Amino acid sequence: MKKLLDLDLSQSDYFLVIAPETDNLLYQITKIMETKNINNLGCSSNCIKKAANKWLLYQNFKDTDIKIPESYQIKNNKLDLRKDFFPAVIKAKYSAGSELKIIKSKKEFSNLNLSNYKGQIIQKIITGIPGSLSLAANSTNLRILSINKQLIRADDFSYFGSIINHRFPNQHKLKELANLVKKKYPNLNGYFGIDFICNQKGFYLLEINPRLSSSFIGLAEISEPAEIILNLAEKKNFIGSNLLSSKEFTFYLD
Repeated sequence: MKKLLDLDLSQSDYFLVIAPETDNLLYQITKIMETKNINNLGCSSNCIKKAANKWLLYQNFKDTDIKIPESYQIKNNKLDLRKDFFPAVIKAKYSAGSELKIIKSKKEFSNLNLSNYKGQIIQKIITGIPGSLSLAANSTNLRILSINKQLIRADDFSYFGSIINHRFPNQHKLKELANLVKKKYPNLNGYFGIDFICNQKGFYLLEINPRLSSSFIGLAEISEPAEIILNLAEKKNFIGSNLLSSKEFTFYLD
């Protein structure tokens, strides 16, 4: 952090932070960079603080038409959950998507020392196809850049790649989801991601990633997302036929 504070960026026009939400790292770095008096190509620190908060996300959407997995905040050792709530995952309010603990049954949950997880949330696992949206936005425009199928290992939910421009059933409803998220978080800017689960009941909102997400890796192979982000910052007509491809593309993480 001290290196960032001392960093001379007087010859630069823009910055874009690529970091995880874990331990508020994305927020802290962005907060420092905002003191440099150059333009931010991503979300502001204030937006990150709100949009990356998984408990706040649940609170914002639990009473809306958007489906979201049932969740509870762990406050003490007396959290009593139904047997059919499980399997579930425990995750910190600020964390990357793969940083979680899987709880398979109520018995396993009962054996936990919940004081070790105080302040974290426990969320019911929704079965279905994991997916994500790659989005670009500024104060007046929002555009889905790609709809992606996430490649997730079933045993530990670790992420190992994506299928860019995958087609989901009834995927036109994802535009409604994106618009409602943007309405709740109007300061989501630049490139950001939304994670979801698709099953026979529809689309479940999982997380907002107010940053460059892993899907950018695949999207950049077939489109020009970096140019789109820059055009957004300069208030240009940021979507052109030459900047986006509808071609399906699969990439894997090493």
